[in-house]
Amino acid sequence: MKIHQIQRQLALALLCGIVIAASILIEPWIHPDQAVIARQPQVVATNAADSKAIGQAALKYLNSRGIKPDAALAEVAQVNGYALVGWTRAEMAGNTLLKRNGNRWTVVTSGGGSLGVQGLVEADVPKQTAEKLMDQYDPNWRKQ
Repeated sequence: MKIHQIQRQLALALLCGIVIAASILIEPWIHPDQAVIARQPQVVATNAADSKAIGQAALKYLNSRGIKPDAALAEVAQVNGYALVGWTRAEMAGNTLLKRNGNRWTVVTSGGGSLGVQGLVEADVPKQTAEKLMDQYDPNWRKQ
């Protein structure tokens, strides 16, 4: 009798651990209340090489998270060594912020929903640069 109780408790503990691990991995992608409406792909970058490098870095990061289907880029804006990328993944959407380090673009932060100016500033983007990024990314952001 005691062995069966211990086995049930172990099974329950294992199940709880799996659920917690899954929620930690999936949580950033499942906030429908923060979802960004995907628009036609639009790239706003200094040059084609930057745009390609930004897109590749963002997709590599997003798709490495192990969540399927793979992400697709919706928008890319670039100002003063920062890039804001909009992405979609099935019914989910969000933003990824990248920063130029030498010739490479590295991910600063990423998640479901829109970062907005406040989120960019919280990620250490200077406020003027954050506003310029948002102007490129979504010219109507000030009206919302």
